[in-house]
Amino acid sequence: MTPTFFQIRLILTLALISAGGILSGCLATNAPDTKFYVLTPLGNAAALDAGSGSSGRLSVEVVSLRLPQYLERPQIVTRSSGNRLELAEFHQWGGNLGKDMARVLAKNLSRLLGTPNIAMAPHRPLAPPDFRIDLEVMQFEKDYNGRVVLSVQWRLSRGSDQRLLEARITDLASPAAIAEKDYERTVAAMSELFGELGKIIGEAILKAHGQAK
Repeated sequence: MTPTFFQIRLILTLALISAGGILSGCLATNAPDTKFYVLTPLGNAAALDAGSGSSGRLSVEVVSLRLPQYLERPQIVTRSSGNRLELAEFHQWGGNLGKDMARVLAKNLSRLLGTPNIAMAPHRPLAPPDFRIDLEVMQFEKDYNGRVVLSVQWRLSRGSDQRLLEARITDLASPAAIAEKDYERTVAAMSELFGELGKIIGEAILKAHGQAK
């Protein structure tokens, strides 16, 4: 019995559906698993003011931390040239990078200043803090030369009257180049650089605190 035109079309349609399902299954099986990363705070960092212990009463508010638009995405961003960015589709941040940086900075300042009185937006402290910190991140990624770079403009102001005490741009870079696809080491280097920034800000806070006495 010769199959009809409609029977032939039905057979071909079912064959295409079956082939498509097999192909999509193979693609799903071969796709790499997405890995997620977070910045980590300083490990066993000693308090910067360990000698006098006077910083334990300090209160600090991280008012804001802003990122350039190209970093406001889940993928980890690196540079393949001075002007070209690469987005790692299967290596992503475990959360919002800006919020993660603010959280880590608050944790680092708490350890470095030996005080639990560190607040970060949008949770405002009940009383005006001793100092306020505002940060504008200009660059935070692995550059085309393999080194992680961090460039931040930050401002330190007094909490009571919001008088500007210091405005500075801090540029930091990792000492050694990192392999192109080594995202584990890349994020570890980013955490270390961000910890160094926390130390610089912490020292500026202690200096301003000493001058106010």
